[in-house]
Amino acid sequence: MGLKRGLRLRTHWWLIALVTSLLVTGITLDRTLTRLDNAFYDRILRARAGPSSDSILLVEIDDQSLRRIGSWPWNRAVHAALIDRLQAARPRAIAYDVLFTEPGEPGADEELGRAIGGGTPTFLPMLLSAAGDGSQSVVPTFPIRPVHEAATGVGFTTIDPDPDGVVRSATLVAGATNQWRHLMMLVVQALGATGSVKEETRPQLIPFAGRSGHWSEVSAASVLAGEVPRELLEGKIVVVGATASGLASQYATPAGGVMTGLEIEANLLNGLVGHQLIERAGLPLRLALALVPLWVLMLAIGPIRRIPALASLLLCCGVVLFTSAAALTFLRLWLPPAASLAGLAITYPLWGWRQLASIERYMRAELERFESEPGLLPQPAPSVSRSGVASTITLLRNAIGRNREMRHFVADRLNQLPDATLVVDLTGQVVLANAAAHSLFALFGRDLSDHVDIDTLLSNFQQSGAGSKSVPFPPIEGEPFTCEAQFDKTHFFLITMAEQTSMGGQRAGWIIRFVDVSEAKSAQRQRDDIVQLLTHDMRSPQASILAVLETGTPDRIHPQEASRIRHYAERTLGLADGFVQLARAENLDYAIEEIALTDMLMDAIDDLWPQSQAKAIDIVLQGNEPLLVLGERSLLTRAFLNVIGNAIKYSYEHTTITCTTSREVWQDGSTWAQCAITDQGPGLDSHQQRTIFERFHRGSVGLGPKTDGVGLGLSFVHTVIARHNGQIDCDSQPGSGATFTISLPASN
Repeated sequence: MGLKRGLRLRTHWWLIALVTSLLVTGITLDRTLTRLDNAFYDRILRARAGPSSDSILLVEIDDQSLRRIGSWPWNRAVHAALIDRLQAARPRAIAYDVLFTEPGEPGADEELGRAIGGGTPTFLPMLLSAAGDGSQSVVPTFPIRPVHEAATGVGFTTIDPDPDGVVRSATLVAGATNQWRHLMMLVVQALGATGSVKEETRPQLIPFAGRSGHWSEVSAASVLAGEVPRELLEGKIVVVGATASGLASQYATPAGGVMTGLEIEANLLNGLVGHQLIERAGLPLRLALALVPLWVLMLAIGPIRRIPALASLLLCCGVVLFTSAAALTFLRLWLPPAASLAGLAITYPLWGWRQLASIERYMRAELERFESEPGLLPQPAPSVSRSGVASTITLLRNAIGRNREMRHFVADRLNQLPDATLVVDLTGQVVLANAAAHSLFALFGRDLSDHVDIDTLLSNFQQSGAGSKSVPFPPIEGEPFTCEAQFDKTHFFLITMAEQTSMGGQRAGWIIRFVDVSEAKSAQRQRDDIVQLLTHDMRSPQASILAVLETGTPDRIHPQEASRIRHYAERTLGLADGFVQLARAENLDYAIEEIALTDMLMDAIDDLWPQSQAKAIDIVLQGNEPLLVLGERSLLTRAFLNVIGNAIKYSYEHTTITCTTSREVWQDGSTWAQCAITDQGPGLDSHQQRTIFERFHRGSVGLGPKTDGVGLGLSFVHTVIARHNGQIDCDSQPGSGATFTISLPASN
């Protein structure tokens, strides 16, 4: 499932990358988003506006000039006088943007020509008009002959706004063979900057220095009246043109607001003089700016994802905008960013859509698998549509419902546990606690409603018998931990910690249970007191009685009475010994070691040799295979001694007791060391066999020799064998003897 999903995502990744690349290439080639590019260009251009050049001065034929000199058009003599005034101040060049294509009054044209040829380079405009034959060629209309011949150069001043009506660029050369030059270009070339001006056939972007009114300007009427200081004109490039209302055209520019043609020419001239014209990036650079961020984004949200996808998108957009703005500001290179931004804007939601579709498909498959898995709780059969998002929502609703039911079930079962139980996460915070736990820790003033740290709770307990040693947390990884702890002298708890793992085998937390063993500890203390009573307070008087009988004066006590007293004392002493041995078997912490089974049997037989010889009973040990078991040697030896002792007690004189050892392999494959002890006594009926290992139950002696006892010997044997994970069985028929078989786990 994961491999197929990964392959599908990689295929979608390549498909989206290629499709968006083709789309962005198309947008770049056909300039679909030019309006967006222009808006960004205009904003950056306004932000980079700087001071005007001191080398350029505008002489405006403004409203004031028309009022003082007269209405338009002026007589050619007025123009000649204006040029004479300007040339007298010795400017570097004069660009006189007034058309003189029609003859004037007799002698006026010659006078104007004389003024133009007065020494200062003076440039005049010509008129370019369409040829009218449907071709792209233009037809020039030059100034009248006397004027044309006197001018330093004649160039066109055509202004071509962009489709949105904003003037951003100017054409520097025109004509079928690029033979015509822009008037401002002729001025710059005449000033010696020819080698630095590129004669581009494409329109060049004008680096507007500022809004309208940014340039130094004087009125033509003021110049004619001699009101302008010579120093203001000297050494300047003077541009003369009309700005009067109704006379001059107004154009929208990126600098903001409208601007006259004269000011536009001044900005173009400034760009040419300072080599600051803005160059349009070629197709390779525009494609690079459009495609490189696109592929970077695809890599960032796909194979080499390091940051969130949205952050990658914003970062790529920021880099594109910064690159475009920096290139325009510092390199005077215009890289349109809209195509790249469009590609990024298309790629991000497209890839997100495919990812969501893949996630939805994967989630649906997992939900369907979860739906098919049997739950712990009975669930009604859901009705799920097999198509569309609605079915996924239904599956998700069913899964959430099952999860909530399971959480409710777990919480209820946890609360029903009689022992205080906590569920702790990896950070040691208690995430679940049952009612018993709330009641327990309320004794310490702890509220488990909030997430409490388990170390804080365990600090209330000290391990029993370990001084002031606290309860450790966390326990050793992978191993359950159990210890006995107390928080005062009367309250004892058995604390058990079990590690919980996830389905993947990772540690998920712990379950900690607090079992109140206070009553058990109290009962244990009572048993210890009873054992103390039996071992000392009851044994000592009986031993004293026997000592008196042994050392007392025989004539003081009748022999029959003395025998009876001895019998009762020995019986009471045996009862005390039986209780002590049984208590040790039940409560002693066994010192486990590896023991040979035959060694314990031989020790028991040796200890019972006087009793067996008194009844002329032979004890035969059969089985030569060495059998080793793990156990507490003294208690196991005592158990064998009790069984063999019972066999001697209930057997007839001059009989044989057989002890047979063997290795047995049971059906589950486990290996056992067995010892079968067979006597030739009166035997046991079925009822006696069922109760023979209970306390104070003794075998019937009606058919056999008269015996004495308290009925604790075989109960002791059963307890010892059970605590060694073994078992003891009795097989007997009345009148045919009995066989007691002891089975212990073999260690070899």
